Amino acid sequence: MPGLAHIRHFRAANPGYMTLEGTNQYLLGREAITVIDVALPSSDNIDGILAEVEAMGGKRIEKILLTHIHRDHCGGALALKKRSGAKIGISRGRAGYLGGEDFVYSEGDTIDYDGGKLEVVHTPGHESGHCCFYEPEFQILFTGDHILGRGTTVIAPPDGDMVQYLHSLEKLSLLKLYRLMPGHGPMVEDPYGKIREYIEHRLMRERQVIDALRDGHRTTASMVEAIYTDTPAPLHSVAQRSVEAHLRKLIQEGRVRKERERYFLVDAGP
Repeated sequence: MPGLAHIRHFRAANPGYMTLEGTNQYLLGREAITVIDVALPSSDNIDGILAEVEAMGGKRIEKILLTHIHRDHCGGALALKKRSGAKIGISRGRAGYLGGEDFVYSEGDTIDYDGGKLEVVHTPGHESGHCCFYEPEFQILFTGDHILGRGTTVIAPPDGDMVQYLHSLEKLSLLKLYRLMPGHGPMVEDPYGKIREYIEHRLMRERQVIDALRDGHRTTASMVEAIYTDTPAPLHSVAQRSVEAHLRKLIQEGRVRKERERYFLVDAGP
């Protein structure tokens, strides 16, 4: 990673969690290390992070930053704080969630680390308090679950919001980006291509939802059966949340109406 010798990552396996990729936990700095996301409180994970700090020449962990409050990103934060004495930061809208946070941040805040600075980019959609961290010198964006290295992000209402998610994707396209460092999967070397891919995927799903409504499908379960024909049945519950997120967006835009648990295109008959 040219010019980024002071940025490393340690991947935590998350058996049984929704992702099969594990969680990327990033370590930034020279002597005083900043850690982005701590997935697991297990001794294996905490020991692994501390060993990585030593391997990169770090003397201590100074800060722990969390992209969001889903347990595969914050589940080990308090355990790492206890072992290292680091200060934990969290999105201002989630203050108090862990019960052991030391500081908060929000859109536009700057957080110094030993080697540079990070700018906070609030990216609600996957989770309402979700934040990405932008390293302007190297044009690196730590994306948490907002953009993944492989696959797509789950948008699960009511906290997940498709309108906010698409807006947040558009906002990221305005940054000068060289590389994306996602919370799961490999690094993304074509940031703008990935952002376009994500936007186009969501708009494609939206068209499929509209087509399903036009074809007479009235419930989220029925729409999933019509749209996700290649998706294994055990994953249909996840797909159903995605369809619901699209329907909520379409309702907000005045394009769909809901009657009890049934959905209709506006101006379409029952």
